[in-house]
Amino acid sequence: MLEVVTGPLKIVWHLLSSYWWAVAPFLFGFGAYISWMSFKQQEYLASLKWVLLEIKPPPDVEKSPKIAENIFSGLHTAYISPKTWKARFFKGEVQDWFSFEIVGINSEMRFYVRTLEGYKDLVQNLIFSQYSEAEIKEVPDYIDILPKYLPDDEYDIWGTELVFTKPDAYPIKTYPEFEEESGGREAETKRTDPLSPLAEQISTLEPGEFILLQLTLRSTGGAWVKDAQVEIDKMLGKEVKIEPDFLTKTADAVAGGLAAILPGGGATAEPKREERKEEPNPMKLTSGQRKVLEAVENKLAKLGFKAGYRFIYVGRKETFHRSHISGIVGMFKQLYSNNLNSFKPNSLTMTHSRGWMPWLFPSDKGFRADSIIYSKKRKLFHDYRSRAFVKKFVMLNTEELATLWHLPGAGIKAPLFPRVEAKKGQPPAGLPMK
Repeated sequence: MLEVVTGPLKIVWHLLSSYWWAVAPFLFGFGAYISWMSFKQQEYLASLKWVLLEIKPPPDVEKSPKIAENIFSGLHTAYISPKTWKARFFKGEVQDWFSFEIVGINSEMRFYVRTLEGYKDLVQNLIFSQYSEAEIKEVPDYIDILPKYLPDDEYDIWGTELVFTKPDAYPIKTYPEFEEESGGREAETKRTDPLSPLAEQISTLEPGEFILLQLTLRSTGGAWVKDAQVEIDKMLGKEVKIEPDFLTKTADAVAGGLAAILPGGGATAEPKREERKEEPNPMKLTSGQRKVLEAVENKLAKLGFKAGYRFIYVGRKETFHRSHISGIVGMFKQLYSNNLNSFKPNSLTMTHSRGWMPWLFPSDKGFRADSIIYSKKRKLFHDYRSRAFVKKFVMLNTEELATLWHLPGAGIKAPLFPRVEAKKGQPPAGLPMK
C-alpha cells in the first residue's frame, strides 16, 4: 500500500531533479509576470482619484424602485470596450468600477456612492434625474470614524462577501415581486420595500455598532449573455457544445501527432452513424420550467454588471450583538426563490473557520482556527475600506441592482431615517447673476 502512494511521488521527484533546467525558466518567467502585473496594477490603483457622495432621500418617494434602474442603465456607459493587453501589461489598467453603499451609523440609514472623480457629474445627474428632490453632497469618508485596522482591542467584526447558489443566468427575486395590486383604482398598488427589513435592523443599533453594506459593480459587455445561453440550452434539452480552450487544443494536437507516429496510429476509425435527435420543444416544459425559462430570458434582456456584495457588522466587544448578523442575512433571504437564484456567503471570505483537521478535536475546532479567522477579518475590512473589487463576482442586471440599492419610499418609517427636510424649488427665470 505504501508503494502505491510513494511510487508516483518518486517518479515526479526523479523528473524534477533530472530536468529542472527545462522547468526553471518557465517557473521563473511565470513568477516574474505575476510580480510585474501586481506591481503595475497597484501603481495604477494608487493613481486613481475617488470621491464619496452622500445621497439624502427626498421627503417622499412614491415611485417604485424601478426608477433606480435608469441610474444603473446610465452608469453602463462607463463601459466602452475591454482593456487591451497593452494597457493591462504596461500600465496596469483595470476596468472602472463604482461602489454603492448602505450604512447604518448611530441608528441612521445612510446612502453613499463612491466613484472616480471623472464620473462625479454623471452620477449626480443620473440620481437627480430620477430623484429630483434628493440632496447630494461630497463628504469625507465615513469609514475613517473607525480604526484603520479591525478587529482590535475595542472592536470586533463579522462579515462576508456574497455569491450565487446557482449560475449567473438565474435571477434573484426582484422588486416587482414585492408589489401587488390592491384592487380598486388602477393606480393603487400595495408595495413592500425590499430594504424595509434592513431599515428596521439598523434602527436598533446602539452607539458603537455599525452595519456596512457595499455593492461594487463594473459594467461589462455582452459576453456574459453568450455564457448564460448555455443554461437556456440545458433547460430546453439542447446539446451543449463547450468550446475547448487553448491548452486543450494544444494537448489534442500533440496527442494527434503522436498517434500518427505510433504503429497503427494513422489508421482511420470507422465513422459513427449520426443519431437523429429529437428537436427540443419548449411546449413540453412544465409550467414551473417555463416560468424559470422566462425569468432567465428576462434577466438576459437587460444590461448586465459584474458585481460583488460584501457586508460587515462592527461592534464594540462588550456590546457585540450577533442578532444583527441574523437580521442582515434575513434581508437577503427574502430575495430567495426556490426555482431561481439566491445569495450565500462566500466561504473563502466569511469570517469563520474550523481550522486545520477539526475532526481531531472534540470542540470541532482545529489547528490555527483563531489565526485564520483573525486574518480573514483583517482582509475583509481592508477590502471594504479600500472598496476593492471582489475576486469572485456575480452577474446582476439593472433590475436586480435596483432591488439591492435604491432610495426607500415614504413607507419606511424607521426611526432616525434622515431625509431632505423640505422640497427645493427652481429659481425664477431671468434671475440676475453676479
